Amino acid sequence: MSLWHTKTVWEKLARQDPYWAVLTDPDKTGNRWEISEFFATGQTTVDQDVISISQTVPGFRADRVLDFGCGVGRLTQGLAQHFQTVDGVDIAGPMIDLARRHNRYPERVNYHLNPAGDLRLFPDDHFDLIYSVISLQHIPPPLIKGYLIEFVRVCRPAGLIFFQLPATAPPSNFRFSWYPPTLVKRVKRWLLTKTTIKAEMTMNSLKTSEVLGILEGNGAKSLKVSPYYAAGDLESFSYLLQKGSGR
Repeated sequence: MSLWHTKTVWEKLARQDPYWAVLTDPDKTGNRWEISEFFATGQTTVDQDVISISQTVPGFRADRVLDFGCGVGRLTQGLAQHFQTVDGVDIAGPMIDLARRHNRYPERVNYHLNPAGDLRLFPDDHFDLIYSVISLQHIPPPLIKGYLIEFVRVCRPAGLIFFQLPATAPPSNFRFSWYPPTLVKRVKRWLLTKTTIKAEMTMNSLKTSEVLGILEGNGAKSLKVSPYYAAGDLESFSYLLQKGSGR
C-alpha cells in the first residue's frame, strides 16, 4: 500500500465519519460520537500515558511535544494539559482542518499537514517528547519503519519517544471499510466508481524485536516495553525510548 493510497483512504474516512475513524467504537459509527465525550477519552489516555512515562523517568519535563498521527486532535488537546507546546501532524488534510476547528489552545498547539513519508518539515533535535498512539498501526510497515527513524532524528538528545504498536499481525480479513454512498445522481455515482477507492482502514504490526532494532540502531535506548490495552484487542505494546545524548 503506497503513501498516496494511505493518504487517500484517510482523507475519505475524515470526510465520512472522522471521529469513528479515529476511535472505532462500534456504537459510534455514523457520526454518533458526542464531541465532549470523544475528547474526554483522549484526555484519559494521555493522563495514563504521562503517568507511565513519569514513573519510568521521574522528573522528566517537556517543553515541546510532537503528536504523530494526530487526526482531529483527540490526544493533542490532552497533551496540551501537560506540556507547554504541542505540534500535531497528520497525513489527511480534512483531519487537520477538524483538529484546527477543535483547537482550544491556539497559542500553544499547532497542527501540520504532512503528506510525506518522513518528517522533513521539522528540524533535527526539535522535540522533547515524540508521542503516537493508535496511529502507526494504520500505516504500511515500510512507512512505519521510516517514521520510527524520523522519530529519533527530530527528538532532542536525551529526549523521549513514546508510541504504541501491535506486535502480532491481525487476521488477513481484519478490515474496517466504508463504501461511497449509493443513493446519488447517476453521473456522480459513475464518477465515484471510476475515480475513487474504497476507504478501507487496515491494521498493521511490527515484531517487538524489529521495532527495537530500528530505534536502537539509530541512537535510541529502550527504557520500557509494556502491554498496551487502549488500542483494542490485538496484542499491542507501548514503547518508551530515550535518544542518546551523543547523537
